[in-house]
Amino acid sequence: MNFKKIFLFACLIVCLSGAAICASDIGETDFDSDFNESHFQCCSFAIQEKDETVFAFRQDAEFSDDGVVIHNDTLNNQEIIVQEIEAPDSHFIHAMITEDGWIASRGGDSSNDTETQDIENIAREMLSSKKISSDSLSKIQKIFNNYGYGHFFIKAPDGRYGVVYNETVLMGKLNIGDFLVIPNEYYGFSEGKYTDYEPDPVDAIVKICSYENSGTNRRNLYSYDYKLQDTDNGQKYGVNVYVTNDNGHNVGLNTSEIVNYFYFNNDYYPPSAIPENPDKLYVGDYIFENQSMYSALKVRIFQNIADSLNPNSFS
Repeated sequence: MNFKKIFLFACLIVCLSGAAICASDIGETDFDSDFNESHFQCCSFAIQEKDETVFAFRQDAEFSDDGVVIHNDTLNNQEIIVQEIEAPDSHFIHAMITEDGWIASRGGDSSNDTETQDIENIAREMLSSKKISSDSLSKIQKIFNNYGYGHFFIKAPDGRYGVVYNETVLMGKLNIGDFLVIPNEYYGFSEGKYTDYEPDPVDAIVKICSYENSGTNRRNLYSYDYKLQDTDNGQKYGVNVYVTNDNGHNVGLNTSEIVNYFYFNNDYYPPSAIPENPDKLYVGDYIFENQSMYSALKVRIFQNIADSLNPNSFS
């Protein structure tokens, strides 16, 4: 009988030792008392330039087999670019970029399809109205209160932005050369000058991402450079799309093996096609045929006039 007890105790010690070894393999990072599932979610990044926005979204959620689909769609007769999870049983949009340069993105819990759809509908309303509404942001915050973490981000072409966290709602304006980092918890929110990292804004956003340390399951970074493009029909606004495997090396992790596949323009890109940070894969562009430099300028002039006449508008 005593022999059986000794044997069972020895087995228990071996199992606990194995568990400790597996835990140490997660990464070379110290998990503080704030550690919770928000560390497994996502992060948005934005850089403001003159007539140009570089936006990026990094996946940090616990690894799954679901990839990402990047495709075009419409919103009130306007063309938009959508990045969303390719999951047959759920609906979760990471980001939307409109043809006139507005951006909305969201990270956080995806388990409740109804609340996920509610956030998307509120975002679409603001993108359609071209207004960053404090009331709308507060509605999103109430949804985040159910989970205790998550982020929502919306930005106008001129740099005005709104950010939602469980704890607070932020509204401000990015000046030319500024960047924002928006992870899933408020303590990780930060801003600065992108040229402190790289002179090129796309290279800079990849590097900024690599040093942002909130995520543990770091993998695909999708970067979108919205700016004027030379086309056969003259200059049009469009989005250049890049993808990077954020391997975690600059924050003491090694997550290069958990990269996901993605689709762009219905073309499939396997994980093996995605280079590791600091390299990036240029996968193509979307040209917004209705957005010439003249038409975009006209829209912004009329929007500024409308905002000045509306005392409740954000400026």
